[in-house]
Amino acid sequence: MPPLATRLALLCALLLGGSPACAGPNLWTDLGSVSTDKSNRGRLRSPARLPLRGSGFRVPKRWQERGFQYGTDELVAAVQRAAARVHAADRRATLGVADFSRNRGGSSKWHNSHHSGRDVDIIFYTTDAGGKPLPPQDLDMMTFDDDGKPYVGKRDKDGYHDPAWAVRRFDVRRNWEFIEALLTDPSIRLQWVFVSDGLKAKLLAWARRKQRPQWVIAYADMVLRQPADSLPHDNHFHVRVYCSRADRFHGCVDRGPVWQHEKKTFKYDGPELYDPVTWRRLASVELGLWRTGSSR
Repeated sequence: MPPLATRLALLCALLLGGSPACAGPNLWTDLGSVSTDKSNRGRLRSPARLPLRGSGFRVPKRWQERGFQYGTDELVAAVQRAAARVHAADRRATLGVADFSRNRGGSSKWHNSHHSGRDVDIIFYTTDAGGKPLPPQDLDMMTFDDDGKPYVGKRDKDGYHDPAWAVRRFDVRRNWEFIEALLTDPSIRLQWVFVSDGLKAKLLAWARRKQRPQWVIAYADMVLRQPADSLPHDNHFHVRVYCSRADRFHGCVDRGPVWQHEKKTFKYDGPELYDPVTWRRLASVELGLWRTGSSR
């Protein structure tokens, strides 16, 4: 038997012929995922679930056991596409995906946010000292200094489980490729990718040296941010996306700034009437990006 929410939606459609009276927060949806309220106090309905492994990614053991593999349809699919794109360029590259949200969202002892399916923690790609891609570790989320070398930080006072941890290096190339894949994905709108200032500088320097598109670099310079009110994120990326257009109607609330390149999607309701990637390119290069402080 279909879930109660689905049965109610179908009943409403039958009785009122799809009338707008059916529409409203927590009632009528497109039967996809629904992210409600803010990222630090919301919930998640009908979520997408990330498989434990797929093309170019896997969920390491520590995060499998937590069971935080639930997010919005848009974010879960975008992470899979980005991982597959990096993997297609180098079959040795495997992304480690940590926490999205709990099955129905809400609070947890591990996160101040991650309540509503719009946040995900991404374990950095790493290589050995010779540049060979290494798989993600099952139990460790390693800390890297500004030069991309690992060290035992205060959060890891007992050390790492992997005895060979010291050979790992921050894989600047594949970490950038993953971020670029998200930045150029038309199905999501990135608000933040939290990461330390030192690693951000390393990523942007690599992108400029490799002559990546200027608008992508400008976009990355905006959304890559070391948060002012939490840990520096020198051991993982914390990706956050804006509410989808549909979810805003159902009570999804963004907090923090709306970047210039995403203002059109907030201004108009209904289907997209323009190509989001084209607009990002124009906004980044011709209009410039607005800069404001971080918000977590």
